[in-house]
Amino acid sequence: MHIPHPQLPLAVEFESFYFTLPQQEILWDINLKIPSGSCIGIIGPNGSGKSTLIKSIVGLNSPSQGTVKVFGHPPTQDWRRKVQLGYVPQLKTMDKDFPISVYEVVLLGRTGRLGWLKRPRAEDHHLVEQALQKVNMLHLKNRPIGQLSGGQQQRVLIARALATESQLLLLDEPATGLDIPSQQSIYRLIEDLHGEGITILTTTHDLAALEYHHFDLILCLNQTVIAFGTPEEVLVPDILQRTFLGSQMGGIIRNAPIN
Repeated sequence: MHIPHPQLPLAVEFESFYFTLPQQEILWDINLKIPSGSCIGIIGPNGSGKSTLIKSIVGLNSPSQGTVKVFGHPPTQDWRRKVQLGYVPQLKTMDKDFPISVYEVVLLGRTGRLGWLKRPRAEDHHLVEQALQKVNMLHLKNRPIGQLSGGQQQRVLIARALATESQLLLLDEPATGLDIPSQQSIYRLIEDLHGEGITILTTTHDLAALEYHHFDLILCLNQTVIAFGTPEEVLVPDILQRTFLGSQMGGIIRNAPIN
């Protein structure tokens, strides 16, 4: 397995990780080391386990076998309240009449730090405004979120993740359903955030997204790690074929990862 920048501490580490449901194996034998400060693109077809992998890092999926660690610790619920981790799930467009403002959505990102019964402090309000400024949405802070475009809503959700003071940002298909200009805008934002030193993992099933953003490393996933390395190393016909055509209805073709 290609392990980049070994001098940096690990942001995420999987060891012999399996996640299964009754009569269905979702992820198997995941061995992966992701250093702090990297920007990772996770590619694979729909149903390849990309969202499951991200949710496992967040701690929403307990391993059936093996381990996952984030900054050296298992991502338990108690630990998530303390760690600097931001999670942006796949976008589901909100009802235009949903009664919550942009500012209130981002303020929810502080709940994990505060606890449900504590009132936001001046520091919390400052961090919310700072996060909205980073995603260029501060001028719309009082707008109902349901009245925003899909790209604007996605920026608000990224701001909510940043409000946790995230040092690790996990984005699950952040550009899906957006028009081309909005997709390009989201990927430019990801580049800017990575430039600030945030470790970023982004999933996509759309290879065209790689035209909008240069990732440090690409993880090719189809229920297991097919390849992990620089774009030049892994974005080649043989690996892409194994990634996107490596499973069939009714069973799994177990391709060994490359080094």
